[in-house]
Amino acid sequence: MSETVPHKEDSSPTSLGAVLRRCREYHGISLDEAAEATKMGKNYLLALENERTKEFANQAYLKGFLRIYATYLGLNPDDMIRLYDKQQTQDSALSATAQQKKAAGDARIPKKRISLQKLALPAFLLLLIIITASIINRSEAPPKQEQAPPQVSQTRPVPAVAPQTPVLPPRSSAQAPPPPQKTEKKPVPAEQLKDTPSADQGGATSQSAEQSKSFIARMKVSQNGTLNVTIDGAVSQTYDLMAGDAIEWKAEKNIALELSNAGGVEVEINGKPLKSLGPAGKPVSIVLDANGIRP
Repeated sequence: MSETVPHKEDSSPTSLGAVLRRCREYHGISLDEAAEATKMGKNYLLALENERTKEFANQAYLKGFLRIYATYLGLNPDDMIRLYDKQQTQDSALSATAQQKKAAGDARIPKKRISLQKLALPAFLLLLIIITASIINRSEAPPKQEQAPPQVSQTRPVPAVAPQTPVLPPRSSAQAPPPPQKTEKKPVPAEQLKDTPSADQGGATSQSAEQSKSFIARMKVSQNGTLNVTIDGAVSQTYDLMAGDAIEWKAEKNIALELSNAGGVEVEINGKPLKSLGPAGKPVSIVLDANGIRP
């Protein structure tokens, strides 16, 4: 059964991620089913469909996953690799054009600032001339003649006594709002809280049962080499190993490894490191299970 997953809304219908997602939805395959069949993490499948290339360690690692996923969906892996390379070239060209436009826009800004600075000095000089002229005009104006104060008559008018009227308080037709009513919260009985089933109990039980059946192997690469992996005798993967890479697999029964450089890798089973697989530069073929290296 297919499931709805978030994806980029602005992606072209002919882009790499859109092709992978449409093909998976056409066959009615969910991400969980694809991850179980290809032994790849669900986050890596989402990264391929949403074209988030930064989640992969390097280009070789990304192309290896893309080739496995395309083969599982019934697509030509070489065509998908060519489509990915074409999109990378187009994205590089678009980013270079955007940087050139931004640099051209930034180059125009200093010219506008220089022109404003040139206009600021004449405006300041003009303002200084106007202030100086106004000060000179005030100093040349004739002094005003002082006028004699008017004579005040000695007769004083008798003030009329106005009748005192009582001052009434203002009236308002608006009524005061009624006081807010308090609502009482009824406590929930403790019996109802105990009887409420937990939604996470069933999911946690199923997850713990699934984890007990499978194991996770993790490899850290310290020297370059090649690797061929077969998971549970069904899925085969080929890698070009480079120093600094980290690869992780999930298996139900066993994982078969064919290394060209036994001493160039370090392997962990469920977080427990294993002993050295062999001397550096020597090829080796081993089988891993949940207990470690199978004799």
